[in-house]
Amino acid sequence: MKLGSFRNHSGDTRIGVKLDEQLVDLTAAFEKYLVEECGVNRQFALEASDTRMPTSMLDLLRREEEGWADLSAVYSYIHNIMKKNQVLFSPSGDKINYGLKEVRLLTPIPQMYRIFNIGVNSDVFASMEKVTPPEKGYTCMFKKTRHCLIGPEDEVKWPISAKEVPAEIELGVIIGKTGKGISQADALDYVLGYVVSNDITAMDVLTKAHFGPGSEALPAAYYITLSKCPDTFEAVGPFIVTKDEIPDCQNINGEVRVNGEPKIKGNTKDMRVEVRRLIEFLSADMTFYPGDLISSGGMGTEEYPPHAFLKPGDVVEAELENIGILRNHVVA
Repeated sequence: MKLGSFRNHSGDTRIGVKLDEQLVDLTAAFEKYLVEECGVNRQFALEASDTRMPTSMLDLLRREEEGWADLSAVYSYIHNIMKKNQVLFSPSGDKINYGLKEVRLLTPIPQMYRIFNIGVNSDVFASMEKVTPPEKGYTCMFKKTRHCLIGPEDEVKWPISAKEVPAEIELGVIIGKTGKGISQADALDYVLGYVVSNDITAMDVLTKAHFGPGSEALPAAYYITLSKCPDTFEAVGPFIVTKDEIPDCQNINGEVRVNGEPKIKGNTKDMRVEVRRLIEFLSADMTFYPGDLISSGGMGTEEYPPHAFLKPGDVVEAELENIGILRNHVVA
């Protein structure tokens, strides 16, 4: 399944599943499913659909196994009854299916719970930045705020404080159930699916702006939040692709294009620390919750290094194989 959030004709935020070139409103579809497939009273179905298939992706994910069971049931139902060029309505009159161009696609979890970004997770990145990575099996992590979050076609706002602003393409891992002390063997059981993540940085703030002379200056690590957390500096989307559609998360090609020109190419097989180990390492003393995002670190090659530097007016496209293309516009 490809799951997303969107704004409908009335301006309301809804959650949907992509079927061919249609986007299905899951709350409205669930109401129809309860009435027509389960024989539920219409009024009760309307009330139950708001609870069991809420219009917030985060609220749905927090239902964990029960939410997934309802999602699977309504997906199977709507997949079976939808016909080409047919418009469906719920019993209460809400439109169920939209053409992708009819609606405004949002980042999949607009109220994302937490954003964990992994640093220096490829040998190419370490070499390019001339840094010594953590020892084998270990990683470094920083958090971004919700205010960094944008979705497809949204604008990346050029910062006042920086002149060097690169994009990075990363595999985003969406957590689907609560867990702590998770083993590598069980790690993927806690994953709902994957998204494209574009981690953007005010690079010269991180590497140059120590705001002090000589040994009195603070190291760059103290400025990680300033450099990583400007508004709009974490683009995520366009859809969450559920893990059953991605047979091997450690063999996904990625590419970044700026104004149509390839700038970054890479593959998740080159991660220093793989997704299973990232989950094990990070969850040792920290509970993961549904809706958490792990952005698993920038990828690249010697020919196409992990940073794609941007400027106002650019269009940046981050693409992960079988997951999607995330397009954003850089504005001053």
